[in-house]
Amino acid sequence: MTKLNQPINDVINARHSVRTYDGETKISHSEMQTMLKTAFLAPSALNLQPIRALVIESAMVRQQLATATGNTSQLTTASAVVLFVNDRENLTETKPFAPSQQTGVAEHLDIAALDCGLVAMQFMLTAKDHGYDTNPMTGFDHAGFSHILNLDANRYEPLLLVSIGRARQAGRMAKHKALKTLVDFR
Repeated sequence: MTKLNQPINDVINARHSVRTYDGETKISHSEMQTMLKTAFLAPSALNLQPIRALVIESAMVRQQLATATGNTSQLTTASAVVLFVNDRENLTETKPFAPSQQTGVAEHLDIAALDCGLVAMQFMLTAKDHGYDTNPMTGFDHAGFSHILNLDANRYEPLLLVSIGRARQAGRMAKHKALKTLVDFR
């Protein structure tokens, strides 16, 4: 059993992107819901909370998605893949991923992308605290995913995909720019 509630700096420093998972680890719906509940505590612009998550566990569906993205090992060996989408309607408390009920939907992609990043990062850190590894992916065929997953493209806009499971090989720390090139004080 993984120790939960580790110091946040330990969790942040331990999280690295993983390319290949063990392909055997199962994550219960209860544990996934616990992690997503924590992730959705992330702030959102004007507290609109437009981000939705679709957890894709089916190996057959993940194989179809792998064809649309090219990241085969991440999609096919992960325990699950979570697709974070912008709900362009976001007005009611209806069941997520229902068909659109409106014809004219205002788009705020820049704000939704920011909100998605906050939710997804919180999800990845929470997953690490639960003992899982993750990898965020943006380079996928959004229209292809919408088609394969039967999403209403007028309502749901795929933004980010996060694979989750236990790494077959430990992720490596990415090279980061020196802080002096990123921060200034005035």
